[in-house]
Amino acid sequence: MASDIIKALTKLGKAMVEKGLVVGSGGNISGRDGKLVFLSPTGYSLDSIKPKEWSVIDLNHGKQLGGLKPTCEVEMHLRIFKARSDVRFVCHAHPATAVGLISGGMEIMPFTPEFVASVDRIKYVPFITPGGHKLAVAVEKAFAKGVNTVGLRNHGVITVGRSTREALMRMIIIEDQAKIQVAAIAAGKPRPLTAKEQDAVRHMDAEAYRRP
Repeated sequence: MASDIIKALTKLGKAMVEKGLVVGSGGNISGRDGKLVFLSPTGYSLDSIKPKEWSVIDLNHGKQLGGLKPTCEVEMHLRIFKARSDVRFVCHAHPATAVGLISGGMEIMPFTPEFVASVDRIKYVPFITPGGHKLAVAVEKAFAKGVNTVGLRNHGVITVGRSTREALMRMIIIEDQAKIQVAAIAAGKPRPLTAKEQDAVRHMDAEAYRRP
């Protein structure tokens, strides 16, 4: 139901602000309910959006059906949903440490089993001016590869999920992993998990138990 999507997005927006994943009116989020997509309106802090202010867009035709003017990255959200039928929520934030690393030309390395189990592969997109068609297409192509996270150099991070909890958890883990990476670099010689170790995590009995 639409009211359930709005409640979930409202909770997600507040959590993102509380956890410092966005500042000011930065970032944007969305949720899909059938053929309808609910998006955060442009120019609003994610923790201050009232129920009737969420933008409502027809997924098939891109027509606005209600709410305030949507985020300027509305096309990007719609393209993600069209490319991935399994995705119900999209979370775009600006986690400072993660954005700093990927803007410095690095990739987020897998230091912990939690990262491999919950995030795993990340696709990276070079800087493209925010809010435009070119960025929307590049992000769509990245998510079409089956990843659940896309890093935008000099811009931000996008995570997706079947629930707001899943999309938010991935964003939190990415920022935490970025902090671990910075600490590992400062400590001397970073030692991320090897490909063999990552594969072992993917096939852990505990993960098979937890995943559903």
